[in-house]
Amino acid sequence: MASIKHQTRSDGSTRHQVLWRDPETRMQRSQSFDDPSAAEMLKNFLNANGQSFTLASEAAADLRSTAPRVRDVVADHIAGITGIEAGTRFRYRRLLENHIDPHLGSIPVDRLRRSQVLSWFEGMSVADKTRKNIHALLSAALETAVAGRLVAENVAKGIRGPKSSVRTREPVFLSKQQVEVLANAIDPRYATLVRFFAASGLRYGEATALRRRDVRKHDDGRYVTHVTRAWKKVEKGYELGGPKSPKSRRTVALQRSLTPAVAEQLHGLRPDDLVFQNTKGDPLRHDLFRRVYWLPAMELLLAREDEPYFDQAPTPHDLRHTHASWLIAAGVPLPVIQARLGHENITTTVGTYGHLAIGADAGAADLLE
Repeated sequence: MASIKHQTRSDGSTRHQVLWRDPETRMQRSQSFDDPSAAEMLKNFLNANGQSFTLASEAAADLRSTAPRVRDVVADHIAGITGIEAGTRFRYRRLLENHIDPHLGSIPVDRLRRSQVLSWFEGMSVADKTRKNIHALLSAALETAVAGRLVAENVAKGIRGPKSSVRTREPVFLSKQQVEVLANAIDPRYATLVRFFAASGLRYGEATALRRRDVRKHDDGRYVTHVTRAWKKVEKGYELGGPKSPKSRRTVALQRSLTPAVAEQLHGLRPDDLVFQNTKGDPLRHDLFRRVYWLPAMELLLAREDEPYFDQAPTPHDLRHTHASWLIAAGVPLPVIQARLGHENITTTVGTYGHLAIGADAGAADLLE
C-alpha cells in the first residue's frame, strides 16, 4: 500500500513524500509534494489502482476532466435522433442502460481510450448481432461528439468482431402435421392463432394488432388480411404504430382451408375489435401468451412419444419461419416470399431462407446438363 512520509526541511517547511512499490518492476518509487492534500490524493489513487502510477495518473485526469460522461453523450445522441419510432428509441436507451453505462458510462468522453472500448467490446457476452448493434450505438454517439467538438476522434470507429456464419439459435421449421399437433395441444381459444401464424407468416405484433375490419373475405371464399399496424414495445409498455418497415404494410391472402376457423374467430366482433385478444378482451401480449399458453403446450408435446415431437422447442416466431419454409418447398420465388413476409430487402429473405431453396438450386443445376 502507498504511504506518506512527512519530512521537515531546514527552512522549517514540510515535504510530503508518497512512497509505493511499482507492481511491474517491484522497485520502490516516490514523489514529493509541498501540498499535503496533493500527496494524500496520489496515495489514494495509487491504492485504488494497484499501485500503478500510470493508472493512477489516468484516474486523476478523468477526475479533473470537465467533459460530459460517456453515458450523457450517448443519452443526448439518442434523444437527438430523428425519424425513429418511440419503441426504437426505447431499445436504444435499454442498450445504453444495460451494456454501455455499467462499463464506460462514468468515463469523461474526452478521456475514453480505444483500448477501453476494445476491452469492453470483446468482453460483451451477447449474441454477435446484439454486440454489433450496441457498438454501433456507441460509435454513432461518438461521431456526434466529434461533430460537436467534444472529442477529436471517434475511438470506437473501426472496431469489429469476427464474421461468423453460425447463428446463435437456428430457426425451427415445422411440418404441417406438427403445426396441427401444436394447435390441438394449446388452449383451444388460441388454436386458430397458431394456425393463423403458420398460414400467414405475420409477425406476432402484426397479427395481434389486427382488427375485425382488417380481415376481409374475398370473392373466392378465402380471407385476406391487411397489415397496416403493429404493437411496439416502448418505455411504458406497448403502443400501436406502423409495421416494421414500409414494405411491411401489405396484404396477405390465407388458404381457403382456414376459412371456417377464421370465420368462427371473427364471429360477433365489431369492426374495431381485435381479432386475437386475451380472455378479458384486451390485447394479447407476447410475454403472457408465451408464458401462460405456449410453454405449457411445449412441455406437453416434448414429453409425448406417440405424436410428432420437436428436437428443439419452437417459439411463436418459428411459425413465421415455418410459413416461409412451406412457401419455398412449394417452389414460390423468393421475391414473392419477400413481399408476403414484409421484408424491406430481398437480402433479408435470401439470408434467412435462401439455404432452404434446395429444389430451385437443383433445378438451376439441371439446366446446365
